[in-house]
Amino acid sequence: MTNTIDWEGAVKADFPYRKNRIYLNSAGAGLAWSGQPAAAAHYYTELAELGSDAQPLWVQRAEATRERAARLLHADAADVLFLRNTSDVINLAANSVRWQPGDEAVVAADDFPSVIWPWQLAEAHGGKVVRVPIEDEAQRTERLIEHLTPRTRALAVTHVNAVTGTRVDLERLGRACREVGAVLVVDGIEALGAVDVDLSYVDVYGAAVFKWLLSGFGTSIAYFGQRARELLSPAFRGYRNVPPSTNFEYSDPNYPGIYVLGPTLEYLETLGWGAIHHRVADLTQQVADVVADAGLRAETPPQSRAGIVSVRMSNADDVVAELQQRGVDLVQRVGRLRISPHFYNTAEEIERFAAALTDSLDAVGGARQAG
Repeated sequence: MTNTIDWEGAVKADFPYRKNRIYLNSAGAGLAWSGQPAAAAHYYTELAELGSDAQPLWVQRAEATRERAARLLHADAADVLFLRNTSDVINLAANSVRWQPGDEAVVAADDFPSVIWPWQLAEAHGGKVVRVPIEDEAQRTERLIEHLTPRTRALAVTHVNAVTGTRVDLERLGRACREVGAVLVVDGIEALGAVDVDLSYVDVYGAAVFKWLLSGFGTSIAYFGQRARELLSPAFRGYRNVPPSTNFEYSDPNYPGIYVLGPTLEYLETLGWGAIHHRVADLTQQVADVVADAGLRAETPPQSRAGIVSVRMSNADDVVAELQQRGVDLVQRVGRLRISPHFYNTAEEIERFAAALTDSLDAVGGARQAG
């Protein structure tokens, strides 16, 4: 299917980013595609014409979108729900644990704050949060597994680290959690849409849709599997999950956001998720080659990449500023140059990025990589 898609022409034309600029920050926020303005307006047109009589249409659209999200996750639609953001998902999971004194939650010490701080609830109930130091990116999965014990109630982790770009092994983590009776809770915002996601050993998975899924702020896709329903008790209740329901969706979703997400998922399905994931992998490899050719060392392990190449540099801010002057838009995160192409980028853009990177490094006096 990859060969039948005009990625460099028709697909690129669907993303009217600023003329003559190269966007390599999809891990920050994905670009909107040309069909989204009309999709967003559709909800408000229905509301203006029908008022609350449009509600059955909203519900119908939400359920169709839930089915599309379930297909993306290879999950049962009954286990998929819509919340506000990724932090909402992690907090819901943390609040739904039946904490007891001595219980532990395990997190990576360098993980995103939204993954770490909700688990302070363990300490409030006489337990503790185990913050695992990660000295070697290639050992990120292994280090987390080493800290699981029979006291562990939950392991919370980012599927793809937002700073280093490292993808953890969800199957290994999930199997290890099951051995000690813990739930595996995963922040998937830097993964979902960029790589295929296998939830076979994941209990809770959540991802806001404004990055690789291109659908703006205010909506997240969440998965609470059967094992989560058995080990957790829904912390928040409403008319959608009146007891004894084990459903974690307690209120209506963000319908205006759903009206954007649904058509966007349909558009992406038309391109083909396998083709999208393959193209992201190819473009990421091209970026990694550019980085190596420039004499830099990527921090992201090659076998664990997922759309992000991260380079630790002491002068990352200066390099980003020079790249922006040359028409390349990306960011630095915690002293790293973070480069994240998506399927709408082109090989020609990566070539232009290569030239801009060389010129930028020369302008700031070369690369000064942190040790």
